[in-house]
Amino acid sequence: MLKFLTKQFLYGRLYLWLRERIGGILLLVISIFLIFYFHNEYLNYVEYKTKFEESYIGLSFIVKNILILLIAGGYFYFYFFLNKADKLIKEDKEISKKVTNENKEEMVDSLEEFLEDDEIK
Repeated sequence: MLKFLTKQFLYGRLYLWLRERIGGILLLVISIFLIFYFHNEYLNYVEYKTKFEESYIGLSFIVKNILILLIAGGYFYFYFFLNKADKLIKEDKEISKKVTNENKEEMVDSLEEFLEDDEIK
């Protein structure tokens, strides 16, 4: 029972720590993967280019890698753009909540406070 509770506590703490940092960790992992991938592709390109000097295989490597870079760049652009927009929306909601709370404090319960005694009767 104690082992189970300890595991659950550690998994919970790990989850809370990862939840805030998952975007940065994924960016790091994807960047490292892309570095290894492009290095391997370059080595393959050089190998094919020396074997087949007159063919268009080298061009296909270049086109493929440019397309991959464009897709990855577009993804990261929209990821950061949408993340920034999400933060702005949250800030706007917080500001509107603050304004409504201030307005509620200024509101009165009934209009009798503005009337004089003889006007009420």
